[in-house]
Amino acid sequence: MIALGALAAFGVALAVVLVIERRASAIGLIDVPNNRSSHVAPRPRGGGLGVVFGMAAGIGLTVGSGVTYGPIVMTVLAAGLVVASAGLWDDVSPLSATPKLVAQALAAGGVVWMLGGFARVPLPAPLDVSLGWIGVPLALIWIVGVTNFFNFMDGADGLAGGQACLTFAAIAWAVWPEPVAAAAVLGASATAAFLVRNWAPARIFFGDVGSGWAGFLLAALPFAAPVERRERLVLLVATSLALFLVDPVLTLARRLASGRRLAAAHREHAYQQLIDPARSHAGGVTRLLLAAATLTIAGGIAFVWPSLAWWSVAWAAAVSGAEWVIADARRSHQRR
Repeated sequence: MIALGALAAFGVALAVVLVIERRASAIGLIDVPNNRSSHVAPRPRGGGLGVVFGMAAGIGLTVGSGVTYGPIVMTVLAAGLVVASAGLWDDVSPLSATPKLVAQALAAGGVVWMLGGFARVPLPAPLDVSLGWIGVPLALIWIVGVTNFFNFMDGADGLAGGQACLTFAAIAWAVWPEPVAAAAVLGASATAAFLVRNWAPARIFFGDVGSGWAGFLLAALPFAAPVERRERLVLLVATSLALFLVDPVLTLARRLASGRRLAAAHREHAYQQLIDPARSHAGGVTRLLLAAATLTIAGGIAFVWPSLAWWSVAWAAAVSGAEWVIADARRSHQRR
């Protein structure tokens, strides 16, 4: 039944994406390039709405066939709809950062209130110490942070969609056959349908509705997994998403240190230095996704063999550091 649900998620997602692509101008879903953009001509956005509808169709079909997701998974999905709704609003009529952050915080708060926070630090021994009450605010920071970082990295054809497919697939593999794994399969399938139209040269973009939905689910779905595997699954997700986490952190730190406005549109992310906006993004994005695939495999190894987890963390640090070094070399070359 999950296979049929995945097919339904793919088909519905692709159909909705195609409709939005054709009607984008009429409904106000056009992305006009700015200082942050990697594209040079206006393109439709809001394709992530197809992912939302695709997952909904897949869930509806599988539930009708007897699959039970339960209140835990449904809590995460309902919270994700809050974030996606705020993102869609922003796609149609731009919002300031505050209402979007409020929506994300409320959604994350709902998940943590219903499912709990971190019991331990999601790092390998001996740093996996008990957290007590601190685990609640750390879980909130994790979910809201990943949601925003995923949005920051959604700036190249196929990059965010490809990364989401990898990490959804990793979650599904790690906790199969738990209900959360079925939701992750549907997420990967629906996102793959969007990727058909988003791969370079992209015909349509995720939009905030899509990056918010995907980023939130990738961060929050581990909290719907069995409690004894929660921290290990978070470490798997963090390792898979390492390029999407380290790049924004270092970029924001650099801008803060130089006194530049954090909220201003810019092209200072490492991944943006590795992609020429005047050319197809396919080559650069393919290389980044291949690197992300190795990170996802490393996270999977750490999940199965915790004794090797520090090697996986070291690989994540090495890959992220290499990306940053290469990006800095590109910056230096461009200034000459």
